[in-house]
Amino acid sequence: MFNLVGRAALFMAMVFSLSACQLPFYANQKKPAPVAPAPVPPPAPVITKEQQLIRMLLLNGEYTLSRDQLLTPANDNAYDFFRAVLKLDPNNQRAKGGLQGIVMRYVDLARQAAARGNYTQATTMLNNARIVDPNNLLIKEVSVALTEQIKSAPPVQPYRGGANEFLLEASLLGKDDPQILARLSEIAQKLKATDSLAMIIARTDVEGRWIYQKMRDAVPGYRVRGDIKLGSPPRVQLVPSAQ
Repeated sequence: MFNLVGRAALFMAMVFSLSACQLPFYANQKKPAPVAPAPVPPPAPVITKEQQLIRMLLLNGEYTLSRDQLLTPANDNAYDFFRAVLKLDPNNQRAKGGLQGIVMRYVDLARQAAARGNYTQATTMLNNARIVDPNNLLIKEVSVALTEQIKSAPPVQPYRGGANEFLLEASLLGKDDPQILARLSEIAQKLKATDSLAMIIARTDVEGRWIYQKMRDAVPGYRVRGDIKLGSPPRVQLVPSAQ
């Protein structure tokens, strides 16, 4: 009896001893791999006020270039916008390309004028291109070709003017000469009497603005309406406002 009880006790002791040596079932479970944190996007670049201004000037320059507002009107032309960019960022390639775009456009206009036989206007277009880039080799090349074309061209008859068109003495423009001031005053009075528009044809933008200002001074209180075109000879056309 003792042996039986002793053996049973010994067996139970062995069972408890083995149980104590075993790890609980959950201790054998693999721990889940740590979840990597979601990548944090880099912060958006900060755009300074100067960069915003440059972007606006470039957009305005490209827009006015597309509309042939190359050197005029004042404060709203491609040349002024691109130059303003280069004052802020001297190495801005987009602005430099814009200035070259102005040169190319003037060269193209010069070639078109020369093809029509309007050599004065062709020369004016090249002079405008030189304002943008005085040392441009393409301008020099086209200028040489234009000179040769003028030499071989037949003599051009002087322009006589058409109906409602008033020729201006080119040598007096830009001067406060009584003769040219009287002529512009006469034209301004006719503009006012007929309520017409003034189409000013001038060799340069500066000359056109001078003509407009003198006509405006001649009729105080009356708003002279019209536009300026580059061409030669200098003259003013009266255009009915209904057109």
